[in-house]
Amino acid sequence: MFLGFAILGGLVSLIAIFSLITAFHQRSSKVGASALLIIALLLTGWSVWKLPYWSHQKAADNPTTESTKKISSNSGQAFDSQTSQTTRADNEKSVNKQLGKSLQKIGTMSFDAKTKTYTLTVTNKDLQSTIRGLTKHPEQAKQAKWPRFVNSFSKTSASLKKALGTGYTFQIGLKNQKPVLIYKDGYVTHNKFE
Repeated sequence: MFLGFAILGGLVSLIAIFSLITAFHQRSSKVGASALLIIALLLTGWSVWKLPYWSHQKAADNPTTESTKKISSNSGQAFDSQTSQTTRADNEKSVNKQLGKSLQKIGTMSFDAKTKTYTLTVTNKDLQSTIRGLTKHPEQAKQAKWPRFVNSFSKTSASLKKALGTGYTFQIGLKNQKPVLIYKDGYVTHNKFE
């Protein structure tokens, strides 16, 4: 998003510079072009500063790095695995929170630590009706673009594997029903409509 603002701000800055040059040559008012140039340069600078490339956090602010330092400094002590477990639990909660935010338009997220399962319970009315319709007529899955939907969540499952390691399950379903899609480590293990 900020990259778009930076590019757009750069273009507006160029236009403002040429407007200012034209105002000098024609001996007309330079106030409007100057104000536009100043605003465009400020917004462009702000947008460039907010780009993800520029990291404003120190390594110590990262909880993963902090816990890694604790583990390495306490190596050989009995509570190392407990610290590691706490970190894993924190990471799992963090991932659940991030998934909840990014998928809130589709449904609600939950996580079962015992089975390492993330569950997306669909609350979106359109998707609910699609799933109910496909339950009655699974042969219409291609028309409903179900394979594309399935593929997009394979990427989510692969991201879970990358962030947390292997063995995590991601499933999608309606409330109080068996899941219609189950993923593990980036692969579909169950697709009700295939």
